[in-house]
Amino acid sequence: IMEETNSLRQLSIDQITSQAWCLTKKHLPIFLLLLILMQVVGGVPQSVYYTDYMKAIMENGTVMTEQEWLEMADPATLVSTVIYTLMAAIACWFIQMYLYIVTFRLMSDTAEGHKPDLTARLKDGLRGYWFFLGCYFVYGLLACIGFIACLLPGIILGIRWMFVPLIAALHPERTLSECFSQSWEMTKGHFWKLLLMGIIVVLLNILGLICCCVGIFVTSIISYFMYILAYRTLADEPEEPVEDFTSKNLTIIKE
Repeated sequence: IMEETNSLRQLSIDQITSQAWCLTKKHLPIFLLLLILMQVVGGVPQSVYYTDYMKAIMENGTVMTEQEWLEMADPATLVSTVIYTLMAAIACWFIQMYLYIVTFRLMSDTAEGHKPDLTARLKDGLRGYWFFLGCYFVYGLLACIGFIACLLPGIILGIRWMFVPLIAALHPERTLSECFSQSWEMTKGHFWKLLLMGIIVVLLNILGLICCCVGIFVTSIISYFMYILAYRTLADEPEEPVEDFTSKNLTIIKE
């Protein structure tokens, strides 16, 4: 009797952390480049907001606080600053989502033992882009509702559906419900280990911040690799849809 159930798969946090560290050391430059690019894009809205602030300081020739600038600035200037900042934030968010897809796919290639090809993945980044955005938005919305309703449901949903964005990035041919159902099945029986991994990731990134804030770049890459490796440990990668895979497993178990 063959039992191919998710609960029997071993999820070793020590092994995942060790592998993530090794992959980070081996491929640090390429993923460091992507992470810095994400940070630069994420900082654009703030730069737009402070452009008028710095301009006012230069025009007045005196140093003023942000609050003083807000009190003395023309209302029309403030409105335009807010609008431009909001537009920049939306545009940069879309760009960051594209970079997330590229990073997920590139890290998955690397974890599978392939040589990372950044150029190919940048060209491939728009494949399934809107589907990824939809899954990411729904996942974030449901997790937030869980946290607002009560902290515990938010944690549970966040862990059980934690692989939804990654599945959407790696398998854009699937449906929204398939991504959520696969993540739910994958994490069954592994909640506490995945929660422990999340705590380790948080502590690891705090340590990165303490190291002159530079270490956060390295610890973030390690965290992403831990996420990818945990997914690869718990997931099967069938060519057919998830439903067919489940039916196939049930047939094997009966035999």
